Amino acid sequence: MKHSLILMSCSATKGRATAPAIDLYQGVMYSTFRANAPVIWPAVVILSARHGFIDANSIIEPYEQRMTAARAGEMVAELSAFDSIEWPSGVRSILLAGGKNYQKVMWAAIERRIKLGLLDANIIIDQTSGGIGYQRAQLGAYLRNLAHN
Repeated sequence: MKHSLILMSCSATKGRATAPAIDLYQGVMYSTFRANAPVIWPAVVILSARHGFIDANSIIEPYEQRMTAARAGEMVAELSAFDSIEWPSGVRSILLAGGKNYQKVMWAAIERRIKLGLLDANIIIDQTSGGIGYQRAQLGAYLRNLAHN
């Protein structure tokens, strides 16, 4: 399980109080995650439009900031500032769960980490695609598959 990493985008729907990021975000992808996650959760790193990459258990306050194409471009241009946390070690597969602006930043971070020797160049990478309904189905299927492996 811990050999799998899910990179999740933040969500516009948030709780009202400071909380761990995984609990603060209340969007549909997070409800899908909670409904389908195995008993032992896979590693999760969240890409926040405000904070950059954060650990799922990082305590953060509610905020309003969208991941626009311009914001994604800023993050890619200053990637080392937005991707400064330690990702889990020993990861063999990654699922990118988020829209195109988020995935642009996620791919840039993965490429950077491979160049730095922090990720294996042969790592298995999957990504969600299509509308939000399809993405929810893909995330749910990925999580259910982890429970059986």
